[in-house]
Amino acid sequence: MCHFYISRSEKQHYSTADYAYFNLSNSSSDWIVKGTTEHGVTSKRGIPSAVPCLNCFELNDKFYRALDKLSEEGNSRFEFGIIFNKRKLKNHFGKSKVIDVTPIFKPPDPFPSPKECHRYDWGRSRRKLWPFNNCDVVRLEIPESDFGHPIAVIPCDTVKGVLTRGKEYHGIMKILQDIKKWDISEIGIFPVL
Repeated sequence: MCHFYISRSEKQHYSTADYAYFNLSNSSSDWIVKGTTEHGVTSKRGIPSAVPCLNCFELNDKFYRALDKLSEEGNSRFEFGIIFNKRKLKNHFGKSKVIDVTPIFKPPDPFPSPKECHRYDWGRSRRKLWPFNNCDVVRLEIPESDFGHPIAVIPCDTVKGVLTRGKEYHGIMKILQDIKKWDISEIGIFPVL
């Protein structure tokens, strides 16, 4: 599954690029993520989900088609993508914390509680995710750290790849080898953004 870091965002569903650069410059071999709230649908009373999550896309044919569309039509937002091994995330955080999001097109009965709203998306609201609006969404629930913030460390062996812009490919590779001490033969670096 892939989590994107973007240059600008009106919504918090993507992480801004400064989080990626923080991770790249951090000498820890692990990857640090921050969960955000208000993902998914709102409850019947209009209350958004308070469960902090990391928004990702499932890597499948839909994702690769969207990535092709992004490269064909131009990319001004997506700066960096990190690919995680879904199975290893389930082992690390627990199976119940990695959620395949269900798109809905009419109000469910019964409506989900605020604690469950992040498990669903309005199908029609995904347009803002273009060109990934038809992709399968996966959310990772991020637990609160000892300091009370939704920040978690993801072990480096869970990272399977990096998506970067072509002009940054060599610099990113050097950073991952020299600063993060990652074994580049184990991680794919793809200059596709």
